[in-house]
Amino acid sequence: MNSKVELIYENNEYRVEVNGSVVNKDNDLEKAFDQFKNVISNNKSAEARAWDDIVEKFENLNSKDLEINKEYRTMSYGNMKYFYNMGKVFYMGNGQMIPLIGGYSLFKFTLNIVSNGDLAKANDFVEFCKDVMLCNVNYRVTDSGIIVSSASFNYGSCEYNFISNKINKGASISSGSFEEFKSYVLDIIK
Repeated sequence: MNSKVELIYENNEYRVEVNGSVVNKDNDLEKAFDQFKNVISNNKSAEARAWDDIVEKFENLNSKDLEINKEYRTMSYGNMKYFYNMGKVFYMGNGQMIPLIGGYSLFKFTLNIVSNGDLAKANDFVEFCKDVMLCNVNYRVTDSGIIVSSASFNYGSCEYNFISNKINKGASISSGSFEEFKSYVLDIIK
């Protein structure tokens, strides 16, 4: 998302580098500077296109609870806020601002899979992610669920699948609600 673009003069030669890789060499300062400006311009437009694509995808959801701030490149949904320029998601409830693991993929997963249009479900899920983070335990989202990793669990993790409504406790898999999964996980890690 963020690239380091440099114009370097060394050994009577101008180099333009992006993230340490040489993209252009020239002996003429004017040509090298033009290339430098070109690289910056191309980077900005690629980043803007990526943001525009994300906005378009979420606008197509037609969610009245989704707030998109195009000026600051942020999106809010319930207690969750995504900052595009940082690539991070934060829990924003109860006057707190707690970073969550997952960035864009967590934000997208929460809107598409977890909430299914229900803001209360999304807030409950984000609150759970916050509680897991505050216990210094890792989690990650997959295409259909969330996996919480801790040595306290059998086989080191516990997973909930939102599509099949199943809880994988490592040694067993059983049907259950997200509330049951949440209680099981928080009882073990707290």
